[in-house]
Amino acid sequence: MKIKGLLSAPWSPAFTQIDMKDSLLRIKDGNAHTLIVVIGEGNFTYTERVERQYSLDRGTLDEVRNGDEVPVDVRFDFTWEYLKSPSSASDSLGTPTVEDALKNSGAAADWTSSDTVDACRPYAVDLELEYIPNCATGDKEVITLSDFRYEQLDQDLRAGTVAVTGKCNITEATVVRSAQ
Repeated sequence: MKIKGLLSAPWSPAFTQIDMKDSLLRIKDGNAHTLIVVIGEGNFTYTERVERQYSLDRGTLDEVRNGDEVPVDVRFDFTWEYLKSPSSASDSLGTPTVEDALKNSGAAADWTSSDTVDACRPYAVDLELEYIPNCATGDKEVITLSDFRYEQLDQDLRAGTVAVTGKCNITEATVVRSAQ
């Protein structure tokens, strides 16, 4: 059975499953500091939501309006292979940990917040997840989540995992795909 129009063009999937082993997580401050996390196993999720307000006219749906903006929820949990910080090569504090970068402490104590709007706001970082497929047919994808603030940080030392939840002061992620 032929479906008109579908067989004449090459098929390309709209969504692919990302293997976290082919990903890098960059945690960036508002200046030039970056922590590169090479991920072993794990997951990275984010949720964009939009509030809608529906009004009725005599019991029938009538108008729809946008409600208040909602921040992007982020959760990531993974084991990391290694950490690299090109910005700390000459820094006496050394390479920060994921916890240091998120808390603005330890080897990341001199990092500046990525939120440049108001210096009184809590410290934030930008998260940049870069997916580089291991085959030549896939596109490189970079997902940027700006002004992330962690709300919960769980570490399982026995399993060697880090799990973080928090919010970004944005309403949607920036996703860029490009050919390798």
